[in-house]
Amino acid sequence: MAGHGASLLLLLGLMPALLLAVRINSKGREVLYLAKGDSVKLGCPYVLEPEDNGPQGVGIEWIQITPERPGPENVFLSYQDHHVNYGSGSGLQDRVAFVQNDPSQYDASIRLADLQVSDTGTYQCRVKKNTVAVHEVIVTVQEKPATPQCWTEGEVIEGSSILLRCYSRGGTSPLAYQWAKLADGYGGGRLPSGTIQGRAPGDLLIRSLSEVHAGIYQCRVANRVGYSVCQLNLSLVPRGRQAGIIVGSILGSLLLLSLLGLLIWALICRYRRKECQRACSDCRSSTGGTMTRTCNVCAHHSYSPHGISYMQCQHSDGDERAAALMCNEGIRHQVACPAL
Repeated sequence: MAGHGASLLLLLGLMPALLLAVRINSKGREVLYLAKGDSVKLGCPYVLEPEDNGPQGVGIEWIQITPERPGPENVFLSYQDHHVNYGSGSGLQDRVAFVQNDPSQYDASIRLADLQVSDTGTYQCRVKKNTVAVHEVIVTVQEKPATPQCWTEGEVIEGSSILLRCYSRGGTSPLAYQWAKLADGYGGGRLPSGTIQGRAPGDLLIRSLSEVHAGIYQCRVANRVGYSVCQLNLSLVPRGRQAGIIVGSILGSLLLLSLLGLLIWALICRYRRKECQRACSDCRSSTGGTMTRTCNVCAHHSYSPHGISYMQCQHSDGDERAAALMCNEGIRHQVACPAL
């Protein structure tokens, strides 16, 4: 009985020391998923127990624990004796600060700005007085999905099948793809009948296209920290109209080819006319002014079986030798002269 009373007296004597001098007002460990580039407040409010009457000031430390940095604890921010100290080696010095100007006023919360994927890790807040209170926040920084691309594969014809495709080139995995048909362009809606999930994530197969499938479709790509969307407008073409479009395309192509042929023919005729004119000029110059003649370019002979443009050279009763010379010149320039 005496021993029991002594133990009770010892317990009562140690009671003030067993009471926590510091208590952090947080509900256990926090787990946060945050997007790259965002800012976040890591809370660490605390209270001091009335039993703590010692002269020792409050000390605060924020520690980053990451799998990539094993070894000594990385104290990237601390407070002691009214002084704020920034650690080194974590890359957080320019992006972290206490929320309160004076953290000794019961709030050791901090704010992290411009979050990076490398900031992922466990953040530990330690508040020291006669004892130490600890609070942990697990932070995971991820990239939001990049804006996806939407497109279709297959002919958008009534009665056929078509594949809607959606793909995002960026973002932290896993990425979840979801298609929806919008009602009048606003909000999400259910998919009509005849639509099934394709083989690849982001694929939507529509079978037996009909008017009920026409409209605006939206693809939503999401992960834990955000989402992005893209849209496409599905307009059906009736089968009869499709045949008309094909016939019209063929006729248009034929008309274009005909116009192109006429243009080529006109250019060839113009070239031959210039050649005839040049040959006629050479024929005149070959007489040396000794003969009086007229040169009629056969501009109307657009085709010759021998590839030669004909030109008639008429002369007066002059020197036959000059006429022969003229004829030779005409042959050299692809000009046919009449017999002497």
